[in-house]
Amino acid sequence: MTKNADLHTHSHYSDGQISVKELVRLAKERDVKNLALTDHNCVKGIEEAIAEGKKIGVNVIPAVEIEADTGEILAYFIDYKNKELLKELTINRKKTEARTKDWCDKLEKFGYKISFEKIRKKFPKAKGNINAFYLLYLLYKKGYGKPLKLAPKLWKNPKTRPKELKKIPIIKAVRLVRKASGIPVLAHPWIDDFEINFRNMKNLVNAGLKGIEINNGDRLPLRKKIVVKQIKKFAKKYNLILTSGSDFHGKELVKLMPGNHNLGKNNCDERILEKMRKLR
Repeated sequence: MTKNADLHTHSHYSDGQISVKELVRLAKERDVKNLALTDHNCVKGIEEAIAEGKKIGVNVIPAVEIEADTGEILAYFIDYKNKELLKELTINRKKTEARTKDWCDKLEKFGYKISFEKIRKKFPKAKGNINAFYLLYLLYKKGYGKPLKLAPKLWKNPKTRPKELKKIPIIKAVRLVRKASGIPVLAHPWIDDFEINFRNMKNLVNAGLKGIEINNGDRLPLRKKIVVKQIKKFAKKYNLILTSGSDFHGKELVKLMPGNHNLGKNNCDERILEKMRKLR
C-alpha cells in the first residue's frame, strides 16, 4: 500500500492557521502526493491550491467540509462552481459567523476578555467564515484553558452557552454533494451526534453517502474503539469507502488536539481516490 493521500486539511480561509500555498508546500515537504483541501463551508482556496500543486507536484483534490445539523460531510471531487452548492455554503458561513459573534458578545458580557473584532483582526483571511474554533483558540491564548476542556465548561453554563444554530439537514448535505458531482463522506463520526447518524445510516446511504472517515488523527477521549468497530461494520454492510486524513489546522493547533493531527500522519492509500473517481 502507498499511503500518500491526506484527505482532511484546513487553511486560513476557514479555521486553519496557514495559507493555501503554505499548506500545499508542506504537503510536498512531507511527501504527501495527494492532498484534499477541506475548508469548512468554503471553496475559496481550491483554485489556488490546485495551481500551487501543479507547480510543485502535489495532486490537489477539490473538496469541502460541510457543517450539517448532526455532523459534517466531507465532499471530494466536487464541482466547486456548482451554483446550488455555493448558495448553501454561503448560507452556512453567514449563520456560523453570526453565531460566533453572538457567542463572543455573550462571553464578553459575562467577563471573558474576548471580542469579535479582535478575532477578525487576528484572522483576516477567514472574514465571513469565522467559527467557534478561533474563538476558543484566542481564549486559550489568554489563559482560559485548552479548547477541548474549555468548550464543555462554557456549554454547561446557560449564561455562557452559544445559541442553537439551525444548520442544513445532513441528508440534504449528502444530496447536495452528489448534485455537485462529488463524493460525500461522513466526517469524524465519533464527534457530534454520532448515535443519530448511525441509526440513520441506511437513509444517509440511500441519499448518496459513499464513505465514512475512520481516522482523522483523534485519539481518546474522542475516537473510541467501539465507534471504530461500528464504522467498519457499516462500511462492510453498505460497501462504503473508509477514508482518513490529518484534520490539520496548523502546527500550533496540533499541540491542542488529542492524538496526532500533523499533516501526512494519517494518510489514505491512493487507491481510495481511484475508488472515488469511479463512484462519481
